[in-house]
Amino acid sequence: MDRIEQLRKFIAAQPDEPFARYALALELKSKGDNAGAADEMRELLNRKPDYLAAYLQLGMLEQALGRIDAARETLRKGQDLARTKGDTHTLSELTSALEAL
Repeated sequence: MDRIEQLRKFIAAQPDEPFARYALALELKSKGDNAGAADEMRELLNRKPDYLAAYLQLGMLEQALGRIDAARETLRKGQDLARTKGDTHTLSELTSALEAL
């Protein structure tokens, strides 16, 4: 059984567990499936909107898919959450990504 299949089985058993979905998205991204990875990141944020790391990854995936306006919106939402959480490191990463668009 490959890693993607294992992660999908874990998600089927525990759909609200955020790390497995995040890991699946990264695995899909590493295989070149940016659209599938973005779908998983969106689902993750639908289920757990405070999962801060997903905003940067989703923003980068949306950029790679040519969805620049969506990428900006995602990164800005991430910035807002990072400010609320007081996470200056992630805020800096999100800001850099946004400025690079």
